[in-house]
Amino acid sequence: MKNIADIAKLAGVSKSTVSRYLNNGSVSTKTKEKLSKIIKEQDYQPNQFAQSLRARHTKMIGAIIPRMNSHAVDETIKGVAHVCKELEYQLLLNYTGLDLSEEIIALETLSRSKVDGIILMATRITPQHLDVINKINVPVILVGQEHSGVNSIIHDDYLAGSYVGRQIVEANYKQVYFFGVTEEDKAVGQQRKNGVLDILALNHIDVQVFKTSFQFMEAKNDVKLHLQSVHTADAIIGATDTIALAIHSYCSQPHHKLIPHKIYGFGGDPITQIVTPQINTVMYHYFKAGQQALSQLHRLINHHDAQLLTVIPVEL
Repeated sequence: MKNIADIAKLAGVSKSTVSRYLNNGSVSTKTKEKLSKIIKEQDYQPNQFAQSLRARHTKMIGAIIPRMNSHAVDETIKGVAHVCKELEYQLLLNYTGLDLSEEIIALETLSRSKVDGIILMATRITPQHLDVINKINVPVILVGQEHSGVNSIIHDDYLAGSYVGRQIVEANYKQVYFFGVTEEDKAVGQQRKNGVLDILALNHIDVQVFKTSFQFMEAKNDVKLHLQSVHTADAIIGATDTIALAIHSYCSQPHHKLIPHKIYGFGGDPITQIVTPQINTVMYHYFKAGQQALSQLHRLINHHDAQLLTVIPVEL
């Protein structure tokens, strides 16, 4: 039996568009005609009971967060909470500790809790994520990652990386080290890193790249492992401000002789400006991302059009 995700795939539209059509929401005439034809051809029967349940809004929003004590997560959730207050939603937080299986469980749990919508701050999107997102009868917004079939709010990570690359080129630095995360993370592990490396490659600057973790202590241990035999460095880059702070912590130890000219990070964490010397960080507008996420989710909840992809600018 076909479900709403199957109909969306056949029509080449998002699941939320099909949901809007079924609930008499805002859909273009062309899309209405296409969906009407496909639904008749497939003899698709909407789950009337589920639809009736969704019509009774609970005014509750679920947010799935991957880690605590994170500037990015904290500011994003502040932005979400700000709009929740304006629109009179209650916000439920579900912490997953960077565990993908916990994210899947959280999606299902929040759906059973009858939240009106879910904001998912995932480290990456797997087929299992998509299966659950397509199965539950709840609109979902991704924040920080993107997928073509799910409404997404992202930051311009490639541009952010290129900003750092250009700064290194302009400073004429040659000895460069980069601490990143797994490429399974598309935003930080791929886009952000590639933004840096592409600019440096164009200018014939070699970079030593190491993989580490989002967690401060794990990053600090990895930094020590890879830099303990390094005595000079022009620039050391952390793919996040947390990693950059781990680099700073290592280099600040009195018995370490490694003093890089610059340490670079990403995010705009205020702590990077308190430490001495300061960390050069690219500013991310996480609060705005949170606001956008809830505003877009509110539109989906009420069966209105929402942007499939929203890109939040970054700045130096």
